[in-house]
Amino acid sequence: MQALIRVAALLAAAAAGLALVKRRNSRLDEDDPHVVLLRDEDAVISAADVSNAPEEPARHHTVPARVRTCYRRMDPLTLTGANEAVFQLDNGEEIKLNFSGEGGLHLKEGDRGLLTWQGLELIRFEKENGDVIGGMFYAPAGEEIHE
Repeated sequence: MQALIRVAALLAAAAAGLALVKRRNSRLDEDDPHVVLLRDEDAVISAADVSNAPEEPARHHTVPARVRTCYRRMDPLTLTGANEAVFQLDNGEEIKLNFSGEGGLHLKEGDRGLLTWQGLELIRFEKENGDVIGGMFYAPAGEEIHE
């Protein structure tokens, strides 16, 4: 039985060696359409070459919205609270935003207010009652002062 294992190990080693020799001996074919050979000066990518780069920075969007769902999770890297909230905009579109911090503790399903975000980042959500919620903060609405 040990002799068979040794023979199998020798055959596997020989096959691996043969594959390495073939790989070294194979040369890049310049006519192969999958291989592109560039000189060093041709391999530089400038900003003008990138056609899908945004011409202006992303803007903040602020629209009325309703909280559809909000889930709390823990970020395994920082061990801080993380949130995933889905907001339904007044036009029916839904947007899912992920954000860190304790702000998600104060978002409840059905809350309505003014949502501000950039890209997929929550900037703030101002509830109809005046509470302001961000990823890392919660600012309750102040009580009215009667003099």
